[in-house]
Amino acid sequence: MLQETIKAVKDAENKAETILKEADEKVISLREQANQDAKTLKEEEAKKAREHAAEALEAAKAKAESEMKIFDSETEKEIAALKQRAAEKENKAIEMVISSLY
Repeated sequence: MLQETIKAVKDAENKAETILKEADEKVISLREQANQDAKTLKEEEAKKAREHAAEALEAAKAKAESEMKIFDSETEKEIAALKQRAAEKENKAIEMVISSLY
């Protein structure tokens, strides 16, 4: 009877030890999986951030190009107006010189 009890206790201890060993292995496995998941998530988020930055850069370039075209157009208009005024004044200056000679 005593031997059966001792055997039952040893069996229970062995079973408990096996359960603890399996739990330790599971903890290690879960920890490794969590680390891998964190690494993957970090890489995905970094990729998304790079893509977002590239999109923002492209949008900024497009906006700058659009504003530059508007500026160029306005500058061309100003140049044309200045040339027109210069031509008008040139004609008046020529007329004044000619009239002062006669």
